[in-house]
Amino acid sequence: MSPFAYYEGLKALAREKRMVYGVSTTAFGLRDVRRIYSAEGVRIDYWPLSAKVKAVYMCEDGDCSVAINKSLPDIPKLFALLHELKHHYRDQDAMGSGGLVCGDYNANRLIEIGAEVFAAEFIYPEQEFVQDAKAYEGGVWTAETVVRFKRCCRAAISFTFLCKRLERIGFIARGQFDGVRFRKLEEQIFGVPFYRRRPASKAS
Repeated sequence: MSPFAYYEGLKALAREKRMVYGVSTTAFGLRDVRRIYSAEGVRIDYWPLSAKVKAVYMCEDGDCSVAINKSLPDIPKLFALLHELKHHYRDQDAMGSGGLVCGDYNANRLIEIGAEVFAAEFIYPEQEFVQDAKAYEGGVWTAETVVRFKRCCRAAISFTFLCKRLERIGFIARGQFDGVRFRKLEEQIFGVPFYRRRPASKAS
């Protein structure tokens, strides 16, 4: 099987599972993915993992679990949990009785990229994304456009997700926004979020 066919099969699997679990792009979040894990019989364990490790999938004798880095923010945590769900659906036989540590692209490139493809399609199907992006961008994508689109888009995604998807569908050049500090740009446009503002000092 070619890599293209492998990835397309994983996209189809993601769409199939979305239908099974009644997933709506706009409303999908961590609560929903925890519900899916429960239905699939996969335990989620929160651990203080190394900063380099987002999650680990393990399954032995039918006892399947995912150790997730408890310090991950919600959006990367959602992506990581869906990444691991792909391993549960497709990679148990390849794993044997050991654990599969995500991120080892040198040893498991096809498997790991496939997990990213599955997670991305599950969160925000490419067809939906293309429709939304075409309706929004007006022909030219700038770094500011990326920020504004993310603020109003229907899915819980990161700037990295958004730029990769825009590259994939040919709306921006590969690496076009490398080096852009999107969080800083977002604050310049919309202001610092209230939860990150320093409390005003009391007058003496």
